[in-house]
Amino acid sequence: MKLVLTKIAPFCIVASVTITPIAAYADRPQKSVETAIKAENNRWADAFKRGDYQAIGRLYTEDGTLLQPGGKRITGAAAISKYFTDGYAGTAPDTVTFNNFEFYGNDKVVTEVSNSIVRDHDGKLKSRGKQILIFLKQSNGWKLHRDIWNDDGPLKSDDR
Repeated sequence: MKLVLTKIAPFCIVASVTITPIAAYADRPQKSVETAIKAENNRWADAFKRGDYQAIGRLYTEDGTLLQPGGKRITGAAAISKYFTDGYAGTAPDTVTFNNFEFYGNDKVVTEVSNSIVRDHDGKLKSRGKQILIFLKQSNGWKLHRDIWNDDGPLKSDDR
């Protein structure tokens, strides 16, 4: 019995020290925080629909970063605005909707996992994807800090 305790006790101590911090970050934020984060998503989608890429840049923290698929990091509000302005130059704005939300965090930092659907200005489906967003609470409200997304792959002919 003593041998078992001497082998198991160190494992239990290490496990409790390691797992406790993880559990703290895996908590679900309060409903009011989730509502505020969804409102930020709506601001982002509204600005995207208007083609107001300067407004999109203002939704990020000072060192907010896009982690785009297959590309370099885009850091800072001006660089984020430029990324979207350049990427959509000469085209009518698209629309985006978000759904299947999962939220993790607290009243200072929230991670969102969600799906996105992008349609062109005529409503035709352009892409379906997934994203992970990290929001930080700042003096002027919630701001996007990290934004990573990817596409679900080629659309099928029956996608709507």
